[in-house]
Amino acid sequence: MNLDTWATATSVAPGDLTEATLQLHWATQFIPSAGQTFAEPKDDDSHRAMTWHRDLRAFVGEPFAGAYPFRVAVRPEDLTLMLIDGSGGELGTLPLAGATRAQGYEWLRLGMATYLGSPPPEIEQPEYDMPEHSVGAEARFSGGLETELRALTALYDGAATLLEELVASRADASSVRCWPHHFDIATLFTLERGHDGKSTKTVGVGLAPMGGGYEEWYLYVSPWPWPDPGNLPELAGPGRWHTEGWTGVILTGQEAAALSGGARTDTVRAFFAEAIEAAISALA
Repeated sequence: MNLDTWATATSVAPGDLTEATLQLHWATQFIPSAGQTFAEPKDDDSHRAMTWHRDLRAFVGEPFAGAYPFRVAVRPEDLTLMLIDGSGGELGTLPLAGATRAQGYEWLRLGMATYLGSPPPEIEQPEYDMPEHSVGAEARFSGGLETELRALTALYDGAATLLEELVASRADASSVRCWPHHFDIATLFTLERGHDGKSTKTVGVGLAPMGGGYEEWYLYVSPWPWPDPGNLPELAGPGRWHTEGWTGVILTGQEAAALSGGARTDTVRAFFAEAIEAAISALA
């Protein structure tokens, strides 16, 4: 994450991003809906997950429809629903400000009918619980959130950059994905597997926009199984252990924003490095 990205990401106080975060979270649900309806199911549920597309500055879903695949995407900066082709070219866009979720689904349904043939397909919606917001009850997405959405775009773009650096340095790391239920973007280090091949010790590393006991965004490193809170390695900082409801090392948005601008990227990298080492030690 470069200095300009950090400056944009922290240009809005983390506590003032709640409304934009909730609307964006609901807006991105078109992506897992398309994945659930059209993409090949995967055991880890990644067919409903999103990745960050740096060139498009958008969340994109899994490809579907065979040799010439399509993807559904949402560009947060202007809250736009997109249908893109296999190379990322735009096939159609729908600005969501002023639209309802029902209108978004109808636009997507008709768009998919164009490429998959008629009749228009019925698009399934995921069954998991979502945070309460009026757009979930078919209120219209609102405008006037341009500054906040630019900050969120920079935040996810910067987090994706840092996480991809970590993935490139570790053979045990998963791809960087944004998970639609909690809206966190993360990678998972698998340290050990059982005889059945399933993970038995992991470390999750990512960014959460809120939740987990916080009303603001935070960076986290979380070991699994959660270790004994009374026997955790000490940290030099920045960052601290969170032990209520879940266990992990966190750096909140307020703490990140308070870091010196010129040194912020290096400090956050140092946070991840120390937190990962501490999490692995806690699992040993």
